[in-house]
Amino acid sequence: MLASLAARYKQRELQHRERMAAVEKGAALPALEEPVRGPAPYNPRTLLLRGLIWLFIGIGILVSFGGIAMYSYRQPPAWERVSQANEAKQHGASDEQIRAIMNERYDNGPPAAIGLIGLIPMGVGLAYVITWLTERRAG
Repeated sequence: MLASLAARYKQRELQHRERMAAVEKGAALPALEEPVRGPAPYNPRTLLLRGLIWLFIGIGILVSFGGIAMYSYRQPPAWERVSQANEAKQHGASDEQIRAIMNERYDNGPPAAIGLIGLIPMGVGLAYVITWLTERRAG
């Protein structure tokens, strides 16, 4: 970006010198050349493309983070749960505490709600798609 700005500045500077030289000699001023630019930044196809990109990025984040959160829970192996339950029973644990040990699950990951972060880019994408739809109907 910085290189393109420097190149544009240099081009404008050369145009200025050329025009000043023409004014000093009394010659006709050369026409200003407008830089060649790409397509307009907000044509309908660009809006649709940007919208779909943002939408699918959001869906990807939602699915991946949700999946990571869902599968990060693990149940301890049976031998470990039985060992812990026997040890608790020897120390006077109640039947309900022993049942809780047998059904214990470890939480090793983020909460499932972290996947909702994907709703942010999905909203941006939907806004682009809705804008595209409105401009298409208006035009």
